[in-house]
Amino acid sequence: MSIGSIIAETVENRRNILKVRAMSAYECTVNVLREAEEDSLVAKERRRAEFVTMSSTELVPGDIIEIPNGLKMPCDCVLLHGSAIVNEAMLTGESIPVLKTSLPFNNDIYNPDNDKKYTIYSGTDVLQGRPVGDSKTCALVVRTGFTTIKGSLVRYILYPKPSKFSFGSDTYKYIAVMFCISVIGVIIQLPRASDVETVIFVKRCLDLITIMVPPALPTIMFIGTLVALTRLKERGIFCISPPRINMAGKVSVFCFDKTGTLTEEGLSVYGVRTAAMTSESQSRFGSFYPSVRKFQPANMCTDQEVFEEYKDKSKSLMIESLASCHGLTHIDGKIIGDPLDIEMFNCTGWVLDEPEVGGDDPDGMISTFVMPNEQQKNYDWIKEPDDRLKPYQIGIVRRFDFSSKLQRMSVIVKNLRTSQFRLYIKGSPEKIVELSKPESVPGNYSAILAKYTQKGCRVIALGTRVLNISYHQCQKVSRELVEKKLTFLGLLVMQNKVKDVTPSVIQKLQEASIRTVMVTGDNAFTAISVARECGIIPAKNKVYMSEAVREGSITKLAWNQIEFIEDEENDLPLVMEEVKESEIDNPRKAQEMEVSNVVEYVPNKLSDTLALQLEKNLGSMKRSNIST
Repeated sequence: MSIGSIIAETVENRRNILKVRAMSAYECTVNVLREAEEDSLVAKERRRAEFVTMSSTELVPGDIIEIPNGLKMPCDCVLLHGSAIVNEAMLTGESIPVLKTSLPFNNDIYNPDNDKKYTIYSGTDVLQGRPVGDSKTCALVVRTGFTTIKGSLVRYILYPKPSKFSFGSDTYKYIAVMFCISVIGVIIQLPRASDVETVIFVKRCLDLITIMVPPALPTIMFIGTLVALTRLKERGIFCISPPRINMAGKVSVFCFDKTGTLTEEGLSVYGVRTAAMTSESQSRFGSFYPSVRKFQPANMCTDQEVFEEYKDKSKSLMIESLASCHGLTHIDGKIIGDPLDIEMFNCTGWVLDEPEVGGDDPDGMISTFVMPNEQQKNYDWIKEPDDRLKPYQIGIVRRFDFSSKLQRMSVIVKNLRTSQFRLYIKGSPEKIVELSKPESVPGNYSAILAKYTQKGCRVIALGTRVLNISYHQCQKVSRELVEKKLTFLGLLVMQNKVKDVTPSVIQKLQEASIRTVMVTGDNAFTAISVARECGIIPAKNKVYMSEAVREGSITKLAWNQIEFIEDEENDLPLVMEEVKESEIDNPRKAQEMEVSNVVEYVPNKLSDTLALQLEKNLGSMKRSNIST
């Protein structure tokens, strides 16, 4: 049995190694920039370079290669010229193509792991390379072989870090204890050794040890794991660390992401709520609009007077921000990018255009334009003499990509008709309000936000700012300098429905006494609504929210009980009933309270003492979920 177990394990390991090699081994031909071989001395002094075709196995860091369409990257490299759209599904599992741009000319130190938007990683597919002018899309090789991101994944699969499980250590402890007991039994039998033959006595001692410590135990455990692997494989579940299977039965907490896991993958636009200044020091929300396509008159592109009248109104700025503040691009005539950005852009009815980039004119260096559909119909105006109207186009000059840490993304755009530069920004409502001028934020902002988040909607805030800078300054300015003193534009409300299978899955886990937790970066009220809808928070359970409140030099936690009010016509706020700290600390009172979900809102600068106080308060309650 032991020999059979060893043979089976060896065959399985060899099969896995061959699969990993087939997956990781890759070789292709690439065009590498090399110094041309010239015979004359004058030609050598010119140092003319040309692209030479060679094998990817000969690449070394420092080589400059061409990035053509359809190339599967054999190395990690940084884009030097042009841009590229790549598919990183092999590394990240995300099927959404990613836009990579060339390395900017600044004094920052490049890091392949941090500057991901400039780096094309090994194993990714280049869907489209976009050169600038007549030049080629070029990149500098920075890592090859096992030093690449793909190589590190292969290394991890071949030589995974040893995992220590209590199950394994308990098994060895059990074997050690049983061995000690068998040794004690042998010692007890030593006085009787003279009564029997030595050979028979030794055999009986070995039998005693064998009975107490079964030699087939490791084999049986391996066979059990192998059977479990086979059953999982039949259901399309693969495991790269078989010892973890033994721990599956000890799972007590199951954490879910919200978007795309508990809810549907796609989002749909529910509507927008614009904000407008009623005076120099006051702003208010307008009505709720399910569609934004009528925010601008149809003749705004052709009538200059109408354009001047509507260009700076809140509705026009709102539709311009929705149409331009994204990272979308074209591939084979199809718009690709983040599903949220696609849905947001489609709701405007505008057109995305990506002409060839080239020339000395700064406007000719803009690679992406957005424009109303009516302007697209009159696109020939661009070729008309100067006395005609300039096209109503918004050129995206620079993008500041979305950062989960900053909770926002922004773009610097240029209106080709007015030649004005402007910043449009979108992100979490809390962050955009923090960056906006106080007088531009409506007084009932919190009530309006709560109205939509309590329905489980995803709410995104938008803002803008006029920039008095040139095209070249746009390329050098940092986002910290422009993402401030914003004018609050309003809210974009999007629906994200719960999957049909989610409630039944949550119910099965709860029936198995497994605690279910939802982890999300969305608004807390949205998280609470979705948790109630899918069954993570039972309808009868109360929900409390904690907020750090500073009283002088002391920071305390203020607890509020959350109740939702369903009112479609009036903008009613959530009922937040303050709960005294003594009621939470009181053990008798705590026993009467069953808290199903505690949403923590704690600032980044919260002290360790306050964090310990939070844990102490939560420890006195009966909890089934904590969503942070």
